[in-house]
Amino acid sequence: MSATQRVHVVTPIEGPLRYFYDGRTDYRSDDGKLSSRRPRPRFRVVRRSPRRVRCIRLYRVSRPYPSVAADHLRLEPPTAGHTDQIDEYDPEAVDFHRTDLGPTRTRVDLHVTERWRVPEHPSRGETECRVNGAWVRYIPLIESCYRSGRPAEG
Repeated sequence: MSATQRVHVVTPIEGPLRYFYDGRTDYRSDDGKLSSRRPRPRFRVVRRSPRRVRCIRLYRVSRPYPSVAADHLRLEPPTAGHTDQIDEYDPEAVDFHRTDLGPTRTRVDLHVTERWRVPEHPSRGETECRVNGAWVRYIPLIESCYRSGRPAEG
């Protein structure tokens, strides 16, 4: 193991707890559209139940073969969950907890732990930027859907 990095993000969002939970845990094969990576990853949901989800992500990289990641999610509706992502470079664990802040507000706490297996890896600051950047893109989408009355995406 080369390095372990931990990032904690706390974000209040506009939308009730259940709305946010439903939108963040529907897991569809088109979820790659939210990624900022180019080319976008392709998702394949392998198994889904009310408490567990398994999916595979394929990333096209410059090598002749794709990079693959497997995600195993344990859900505790509507407030919590845990994701284990396994790939060739950095197994990642994400614990998420949601707190109801009233009828139209939810607080999301994320605890991300990455365990890098390679000596060349991003700094902790770069990892924080990546995690925060994903949320900066995602939060306006979920809030926009909520304000317009559309089902949650993501």
